[in-house]
Amino acid sequence: MKRRIILLLLLLAGCSRSIPSTGPAISFDEASGVITINPAVDSKRKVGYGFPLGSVTVKTLGHKGGALLFEYTHEVEGGYTVYLCRVPVTEPLVTIRLPKGGDTEPETSFDLEDCELVRRGSVFFD
Repeated sequence: MKRRIILLLLLLAGCSRSIPSTGPAISFDEASGVITINPAVDSKRKVGYGFPLGSVTVKTLGHKGGALLFEYTHEVEGGYTVYLCRVPVTEPLVTIRLPKGGDTEPETSFDLEDCELVRRGSVFFD
């Protein structure tokens, strides 16, 4: 009986959808070119990564009202766009896959339509 209870508890623990609240707020896997943001981690950090025709910068601003706020900046050949994004702290990890080759658009696990456009500009004229 005792074994059954322990087994049941282990199975239930493995089935729950838990979001790790520890670990890095932002990480980068160089092999796959994926930036990962953990919404559960309340941290202020800024990282940037380049790709052949531009770059992506992510700046976490911390938690506010049950969500992680972060700035997402996408730059291509000098022109950039900055978005302010909110992701509930209970959501799964956020990912940004950097483009490869001649592509210029990163793939995001979040919809940019849900983010607030902060500004657009040019690194050459600002």
